[in-house]
Amino acid sequence: MKQISLKRFKKILIKFFIDLLLFLSFKLVKILLNFIGFNNTSLLGGYLFKKIGPVTRYHQIIKSNMKVIYKDEEKIKSFAIRNLEQTGKTFFEFINLNKFNKNKLTVINDEYLKEIINIKKSYLFVSAHYGNWEITRNFLLDYGFKLHSVYRQANNKLINNEIQKIRKKPGAYFYKKGKESAKHMIKALKNNECLAILVDQKDNSGSKINFFNNPANTNTGFAALALKYQTTICPIRSKRITNDNFEIIIDKPILYNEFKNKNEVELTQQIYSEHIEKWIIEDPSQWLWAHKRW
Repeated sequence: MKQISLKRFKKILIKFFIDLLLFLSFKLVKILLNFIGFNNTSLLGGYLFKKIGPVTRYHQIIKSNMKVIYKDEEKIKSFAIRNLEQTGKTFFEFINLNKFNKNKLTVINDEYLKEIINIKKSYLFVSAHYGNWEITRNFLLDYGFKLHSVYRQANNKLINNEIQKIRKKPGAYFYKKGKESAKHMIKALKNNECLAILVDQKDNSGSKINFFNNPANTNTGFAALALKYQTTICPIRSKRITNDNFEIIIDKPILYNEFKNKNEVELTQQIYSEHIEKWIIEDPSQWLWAHKRW
């Protein structure tokens, strides 16, 4: 039996207690936010991020990223503060997802979903970190779609388990990012079920595409799946209108025959150019700028 050194044991013990403390703090915050409801939670998150955000490094990242589409420093400054507020609302709202009033949703282009909901076929719903992306996913689940998604596991396993409990809904299947997740996604497509993927994340090992006229390393895996399994791509997003009022906007689905002659990089570029960039330009405050995308 392999023995653990005293130094290693101390590190494990310290990590355990730190993780436990963070988990208990998370649980306490969750209880408090559950008590005040969805709308108040949203307002609180927006207020805190708006006040505290400007003194964090994320504020500088947001402003630096926004320079890819804006040159006016005053405009960047204004959008950056609004973006911090929107991000705070979205993050805090996650705790109370099950208390969100679905009557606060307005659906744009619902006819596209009505056309495909009863067709026994796989679909690839693509979205971005825009509006409240968790509400976008829950909307599709409530509509009747089975969705398979990949998630990035939190470093704290206790908190990660709590996060997955919040996400749990009938018809929702989540797989930890890695080799096994790819197998599950492929199996879902073969079984004529649907994938829901946020495609706007940076991938250092991915292919470079042109994102707002700047090269950006991007994961093209979703495009490879769509091409190999001849899957219709359905761009969808939520857009915040007021504090707890959202639009769900469905863009026209892209049929396999419309992209079958492209490779995965070209198809990824198409999704970025024709959808994600347009969404961001429409309202820059709605996208998650606080990560180093370029």
